[in-house]
Amino acid sequence: MNRSILTLSLLLSAVAVASACSDEKKASAAQPVARKEGSVAPRVAVVTAPAGPYRVISVASPGRITGTVDFDGVFPADSVIQLTAQQAGCGQSVVDHRIDRTGTRVAGVAVWLTDIRQGRAADVDKRFELANEDCVFTPRVQTVMTGGTLNVISNDVAMHRDRIVDVATGELAAIAPFNDNGQVIPFDRLLTKTEELEVTCELHPWAKAYVLVFDHPYYAMTDNNGTFSLDGIPAGTYHLRAWHPVLGLVDQTVTVGAGAAATVALKLPGENGGTPPSPIKPPDSTG
Repeated sequence: MNRSILTLSLLLSAVAVASACSDEKKASAAQPVARKEGSVAPRVAVVTAPAGPYRVISVASPGRITGTVDFDGVFPADSVIQLTAQQAGCGQSVVDHRIDRTGTRVAGVAVWLTDIRQGRAADVDKRFELANEDCVFTPRVQTVMTGGTLNVISNDVAMHRDRIVDVATGELAAIAPFNDNGQVIPFDRLLTKTEELEVTCELHPWAKAYVLVFDHPYYAMTDNNGTFSLDGIPAGTYHLRAWHPVLGLVDQTVTVGAGAAATVALKLPGENGGTPPSPIKPPDSTG
């Protein structure tokens, strides 16, 4: 009799422990995933995830899009930042040259097809560069391909600590610390998906750059005359977007014929026009 009671007691204890463990697992699984330290609030990105994977096909009679990007308003002036003694290596002041242009034509504008899901193969060269130079980033905006390598460089004697953030999620993607000029930090696993990356320097918060990552080759940057071209496009109707971090974005529908060229004239809306992301505020700590 005593042995039966002891056996029953042990069984009840085992059930209680198993139930407690099960509850603990459920409670643990229900907890929100902790955000990576250094992340910020998510914002609306100018580059969005595609509807499906990109397919490489043979484009028998490729078309092309050529165009210009203009702004007819009053161009914002450059910013001059007066530096403190703690910001050694940048000189006494830094000029933040916000816009490059020839007349009303705007250089350094990213242009891309937002909805193309099949077409030619990408170019072989997939190595891109972002430089800390005179305590600002060069280039301010660039378009790159997934699977490539981003080399972040310092050409300054000043110290830098560059933070790379996914704009849409706010997640901290990478950090590039520099102690002197001539240093290069390659990121060969950073450009993995279609996204907008924002780069800021913790020690020089005015310095910002944007890296727009695409899984297809139909993107370009406007040249000094505000012109661009997209080549090797299959015949069809596409959504074209142009974006500048200061002058906003513009969208346009373009139809490309087989073996034909379509010409467009895009006009940016002006400062804070469209839906460009707001700047990231640097953290208080530089550690």
